[in-house]
Amino acid sequence: MNFMAHLADTLTEAGNNVTFLIPVADEARKNQLGVKITKDVVIVEQDSIMASEALIVDDHMDMLWKIDTHEPNFDEMFSWFNQIMESSCANFLRNTEVFELMQSKKFDVAILEPLSVCGLGFFKKLGIEKTILASSCSLYDFVIPNTGEPEEHSYVPSLSAQTGEQMTLWERYKNYRFSRESTRNIERMFDKEMSIYRSYLGGDLPDWRELLPAASLFFTNSNPYFDFPRPVIQKTVPIGGISVNMKKIKSTKLDEDWEEILSRRDHNMLISFGSMVKSSQMPIEWKKTLIQVIKSEPNVTFIWKYETNDTSFAEGVKNIIFSKWVPQTALLNDDRLTAFLTHGGLGSTNELAHCAKPAVTVPIFGDQVRNANMLARHGGAIFVWKNELGDFDVVKRAVHGILYDEKYKLNAQSLAAILENQPHQPKDLVVKHTEFVARYGPFPHMDPYGRRLNSFSRNLFDVYALLTLSYISAFSVVILAARFVFTRIPLKIIKKEKSL
Repeated sequence: MNFMAHLADTLTEAGNNVTFLIPVADEARKNQLGVKITKDVVIVEQDSIMASEALIVDDHMDMLWKIDTHEPNFDEMFSWFNQIMESSCANFLRNTEVFELMQSKKFDVAILEPLSVCGLGFFKKLGIEKTILASSCSLYDFVIPNTGEPEEHSYVPSLSAQTGEQMTLWERYKNYRFSRESTRNIERMFDKEMSIYRSYLGGDLPDWRELLPAASLFFTNSNPYFDFPRPVIQKTVPIGGISVNMKKIKSTKLDEDWEEILSRRDHNMLISFGSMVKSSQMPIEWKKTLIQVIKSEPNVTFIWKYETNDTSFAEGVKNIIFSKWVPQTALLNDDRLTAFLTHGGLGSTNELAHCAKPAVTVPIFGDQVRNANMLARHGGAIFVWKNELGDFDVVKRAVHGILYDEKYKLNAQSLAAILENQPHQPKDLVVKHTEFVARYGPFPHMDPYGRRLNSFSRNLFDVYALLTLSYISAFSVVILAARFVFTRIPLKIIKKEKSL
């Protein structure tokens, strides 16, 4: 939501007429729109049918603390998500008034995140041919083969990868397997959404496999100076960091309470696991380990974003502050904040990278492991598995190192300087490319023919097979010729000897 909201506000700020369309999938978060400048916001509320079958998202997010991230268990992790998206799609399309309203606005361009294809069917029915995909993650494995981008599992970490770019044979297999499993999981959901948009809008609407590659551009929340390098096609535009407004962050002042907290000790560390998976649902043993580490660092003030008032597990600890809300970006921008312990969500990862803060990353699920490895490869972060939160020595070593080892701070500052001075800023890329599509799009000739090839042809296996066959044939001819020569010569010599 925050990512899409920043796209909307960026285009509004540039003078475009933007409508922010929000089908409500999660009732608890429907007011967390994220838009600040865009005023034309259309919210599609849940009707009685969806309300009766709606799942409670937080119940499923809490489970992610205990689900193993080392196996591609996407059905276990995200079956509830698929169910919510399908239910939300049907709810959205049942609202005929919204369709009529959108039809009356005569849009030039439509932008959506391909976590769902319901909107693509909706846009097609509206007659909007100029579409843009926008990913709030660095990449989506399930989109790549359908847009024609190269898949390089041998050195490009997938969305749910467990390693960085340097992989062993087993890790490359796991990387491939994670990509394939996540793709199969999402494509099943896309097929169900397609049947939904066809049932409500018309059976003649194209397959989602045609609508995805028909998009003129693909914005990804990736930065070439930050992310793992990977090959992309021309219509993939990296806009990583668009959600980070450093001008606004630097102008934000902390109130007196936060000023006083940061002034208590020479070092300060922020702890936050984001807004989706709650700290309060962390296994109690892990909480106690964190408290032991905090007690072992009496010269550091720890600020923990915590969702409830039940903090009895930390009773008597004087150097910790619990708060249900923290001014995260303002704290990250303050020189008195020494380090950050984070879950590695891409929003927080981009913020701390731009604000030059070293970090301990403890990924919980999804792309967070990939983000943590992405950050660590620049030398400004220490990676800790969530299952290691119960190991005092591991956590203590990571926290103490990130607080006092100067190399992490220097590396974080170096990365921040690169991001601040990169030649093409994300906002400019979004505005110029979107307005270009509006004026000259769509661009069907940017759809690579390669995506229509099967794996055998696309990877030149047929060429390799032909070359191998030709080499074998040539070698066989040489062998047969040699055998013929060496079997004929001795007979001639024998015949000559007998004649003498």
